[in-house]
Amino acid sequence: MRIALAQTGVVQGDFEKNIELINDAARRAKKGGAQLVVFPEMFVCGFDYKKNSAFLKANKISLEKELGKIAKSNDIALCGSIPHLAKANDLPTNRLVLIGADSKEIAHYDKIHLFRIFNEDKFVKAGDDIVVSDTPFGKMGFAVCYDLRFPDIFVRMAKRGAKIIIISAAFPHPRSEHWRILSRARAIENQCFVIAVNRGGSENFGDTQVRYFGLSAAIDPWGGILAECGEDASDAMAFADINIDEVENIRGQIPAFADRRDDIY
Repeated sequence: MRIALAQTGVVQGDFEKNIELINDAARRAKKGGAQLVVFPEMFVCGFDYKKNSAFLKANKISLEKELGKIAKSNDIALCGSIPHLAKANDLPTNRLVLIGADSKEIAHYDKIHLFRIFNEDKFVKAGDDIVVSDTPFGKMGFAVCYDLRFPDIFVRMAKRGAKIIIISAAFPHPRSEHWRILSRARAIENQCFVIAVNRGGSENFGDTQVRYFGLSAAIDPWGGILAECGEDASDAMAFADINIDEVENIRGQIPAFADRRDDIY
C-alpha cells in the first residue's frame, strides 16, 4: 500500500480555511497514488483551546462528517487528530480519527497523555483506552504527539497485533532530535511500521511563537527511513510504499516478543 504523509501548516482557529487546505492535500495524495493520507495533530484548527471549544459548542458541524466528505470526494482514506466534543458540558478530547474512502469512520483514538507544558490538561479530556483496530490496511495502532514519549503503550499495541502505528503530532523546536530518535526507536523495539506525521509552520500563544519543525517520516521495522518530509517545511508531502508482510518476516528473524520477560517486568 502507499501512504501519503501530509506535513501541513495550520491556520489557527480557522476551521473553514483548514478544511480547504485538507481537501487540497487529499487531492494531491490521491494523485500521487496513495490509499491513505495522514495529517498532523489538530490539523483542522490548531491549538487555541478556548476558541476550538467555543466553535464545537456553537456549531452543529461534525468535523468527522466534513472529513468524510473529503475522503469520499477524493476516494482516499485519511487520518489525523481533531478536537472531539462528546457532550456539550464536557471537555473535548484530542481525537485521532481514521476515515475510510467511503466516508465512514474506521477507528478513533483519544489522546491518553496530555501535554501539561501547553496546558492541554486544563482544556482537554484525556482518553483511557489504547486502540488497535482491524483496518483495510491491516492491524493499526494509534498515538498522538506526546504519547511518543511513553513506550509502554506502543508495546501493548504491538502485542495486540499492530503492524502499523500512526502518530499524528505537533512537535515544536527545539526537540527535533527527540522526535527522530523516539520515532525510530518505537519502530525498532516493536518491529513494526511507524508513520509519524508532524506539523510544519508556526503558531502564536500570546506573545510566544511556537515553530513546528516537520520532519514527518515513514519508518520500517528495522528503523530505516522510507520517506521523510523536509525540516521546517509547512506544506510538504512524502509517499511511502508499505509491505506489511515485512513485519512478520522481521519478527521471525529476531523473536523479541517471544523473549520478553513480562513475568518480571
